[in-house]
Amino acid sequence: MRHANNQITFGWRAVSFFVALGFIVAPLVAADHKHGPTGAYTEWNWPDAPHNADGKSGFYSVEHRVTPEIDPGKTVGYFWSHQVALVDGGAAYFGLQTLGRHPDGTEGKVAIFSVWNALDARGNGIAQPFDSEGEGFQTLIPYEWKVGRTYRLRMFRSGKNRNGTEWSATVREVPDGKEMTIGTITVPRKWGYLSNWSVMWLERYTGPEVLRCSDVGYSRVSFSAPTANNGEIAPVRHRNYLTDPPNCPNSRVRTTTRGFVQEMGYPR
Repeated sequence: MRHANNQITFGWRAVSFFVALGFIVAPLVAADHKHGPTGAYTEWNWPDAPHNADGKSGFYSVEHRVTPEIDPGKTVGYFWSHQVALVDGGAAYFGLQTLGRHPDGTEGKVAIFSVWNALDARGNGIAQPFDSEGEGFQTLIPYEWKVGRTYRLRMFRSGKNRNGTEWSATVREVPDGKEMTIGTITVPRKWGYLSNWSVMWLERYTGPEVLRCSDVGYSRVSFSAPTANNGEIAPVRHRNYLTDPPNCPNSRVRTTTRGFVQEMGYPR
């Protein structure tokens, strides 16, 4: 699930299917792989969601770190995302993109936070509705992330207003960068907190047409294991996998000493 430049696709639907982990080895020929890149995912299962004082269940925050290890360049749009779900509500995601809309109309590196079926949004960058292949609100800020540096992203329940409950997302370079708010999004009051499932994924969402699999463009990113409730709660298990059926074979996801590394368009 992602949107950028007011266009939306629903690659996230693939995460609802249980697929086998494995790498496909085949010639990088477009005729054999007509649908472009193969998605890479790391899925997380959490302990049972706690019950809160207001009677609703779920976690009040989730946070992780991401390290871009390759810059795909200015012509390819890649998204390094953590997708979550709200109890009795919609889906949300937050992360870094290589090519997103800036408030002045230009395009460049951004941090993004979106919620499907939300009510409103505000922020210092772009805060606007979307209504293509679903409805919701998105927020984006220009964010000049650097290769090899690590960024902490966090989504948390931040307050209330007369229309509903507010959720915010922030980003900062670690260990001592300035924390910036990506945006605040209002959701219906009846929704609960964050559920006990989430998934991190890598997506190529725009760029030159993929005539051959070698046209995908190389992206490599390292995610940390996430935590919830300000670091107090860890997931109980994770699962790395690729889109099934696969498209181009030059994607992979693996666990290493650097974290959970996802690659797309890697050189063969």
